[in-house]
Amino acid sequence: MEKILLLGGGYASLSFIKNLNKNTLKKYDITLISKEDYHYQSVLLHQVVSSGKNININYKEILPQEVTFIKDQILEIKENEVVGLKAKYDYDFLIIGLGFNSDDFKIPGVKEYAFDIVDFKNSFTIYEKMKNYDNNLEIAVCGGGFSGIELLGNLAHDLKKINKNFKLKCIEFMPTILPIFDKDLALQAQLYLEKLGIEFYLNSKIIQCQKDGVIIQKNNAEEKINANFILWTAGVQGNPVIGNSSFFNSQRNKIEINAFLNPLNQEKPMNNIFVLGDCALLKDANNKAYAPTAQLANQQSQYLAKRFNNDFKFNDFFHYQNKGILCSLGENYAIGVIKNKSIKGSLASYIKKFIELQWLLKLKGLKALLG
Repeated sequence: MEKILLLGGGYASLSFIKNLNKNTLKKYDITLISKEDYHYQSVLLHQVVSSGKNININYKEILPQEVTFIKDQILEIKENEVVGLKAKYDYDFLIIGLGFNSDDFKIPGVKEYAFDIVDFKNSFTIYEKMKNYDNNLEIAVCGGGFSGIELLGNLAHDLKKINKNFKLKCIEFMPTILPIFDKDLALQAQLYLEKLGIEFYLNSKIIQCQKDGVIIQKNNAEEKINANFILWTAGVQGNPVIGNSSFFNSQRNKIEINAFLNPLNQEKPMNNIFVLGDCALLKDANNKAYAPTAQLANQQSQYLAKRFNNDFKFNDFFHYQNKGILCSLGENYAIGVIKNKSIKGSLASYIKKFIELQWLLKLKGLKALLG
């Protein structure tokens, strides 16, 4: 029986497993390896930071009985073998669904003084530290992209609920926030957040993070933004396991992949290896890399599962279809684009929550959700 080894238990790996049919599950020896014994919805980490929300689901609750789970930390990937902290694992097919890691761009002080939001544990640690801090919270969020803005919106609402005296500041290198959206929609988001009291420092280059603030450069002058909590959302890269694996040619811990999701530009063909989600670098027809999103990871996984289900007789190329994107600005407000139409407000928020619920339904089923 051929072995399928899956690394990482995020959206990519679980979506692949959930899209395998019964025959495929029985045909292969399938093992999932993750450093934690639970899956968490990484798109909701901002809610963990702002409110301590539990977004974890134990793998025992969601994995089919045909799939073996092993808790281990992956250290290195080699040809036909994966090295873990506890053991070594061989494979016939390898599916890499490892998550992302923060990118500090070698800016001084980021590692020492900034909190990055890369998994459930460290996100919950940030929440507890802020919750137990005195009432004069000054929080600087470095990065006005998707993650940073969702974090700011939720912090503004959730900190108010616990009667904290706080100031929220957003530092962004670009002249606008949310570059993934058009300027008008991004400006509407900024105005909404400013009404919640959030201060924006745009066109601001981060020079250094310090214990009590962030040094920025703006208009050729340096300025210090005071903060007792610095939250880093300014950039991500792939999982460091990729960079630690000399078996691959990679950049920023990402592996460029072809239209079959196999590694590209390697010393030898790797037709039995597939890279999904945050560690994959996939380019469009204009040679521009797709942003790593849960939507992209899910579509990649569905495509790959279809190939396995059809004994690799299905040989169409993978094509990504952007079905829309929604950004939460707090509890009941969001902005986004669906089918090329802008949407905002409570309706956008409800749609986003419905999409998140669909993922839980896929993982656990309706009966389990209803208890």
